[in-house]
Amino acid sequence: MKVLAKFFVFVTIATVIAGCASDTAYIPRIPPEAQAKLLDYFEKPDNKVFIIAIDPGGDFAYAYDYGKSTLKEAARVAVKKCDESRNDNGIIARPYIYAMNNEVVYEKMIRSAQKSGNVEQEREAQKQELEQVDEAENPEAVKELEAEDASAAEPVEEM
Repeated sequence: MKVLAKFFVFVTIATVIAGCASDTAYIPRIPPEAQAKLLDYFEKPDNKVFIIAIDPGGDFAYAYDYGKSTLKEAARVAVKKCDESRNDNGIIARPYIYAMNNEVVYEKMIRSAQKSGNVEQEREAQKQELEQVDEAENPEAVKELEAEDASAAEPVEEM
């Protein structure tokens, strides 16, 4: 009996240590109402991004955009729409990218964002992931957009 008790104590301690050392992150479940919206999203043409913010109580705000020349453009519009929805509905949770085109990246985005440690680094981590996928899937459109951004940033000479 003492051997069995020692075994259970050992297993408990090992489990606690392993749990403390694990790389866990809270991944909110997607509410059923949002899942219905995802069905619409997945039917849309490519260069689409779905953004969602889920409060601990289950309230959520979402937005998506599609059909742009790049994922970055679609993400800009979707983030703006999601932020408006969050403000209108009192959603305090931060938004995360749920899907890019037809690939669900939600858990990956949350894990990489939470590793970064602060809000600005979370946003930067999501932005970098989006840009990598965009560069792989839309290289020509990305180059055109970068050229437009560069020319818009050039100073205008006064006459």
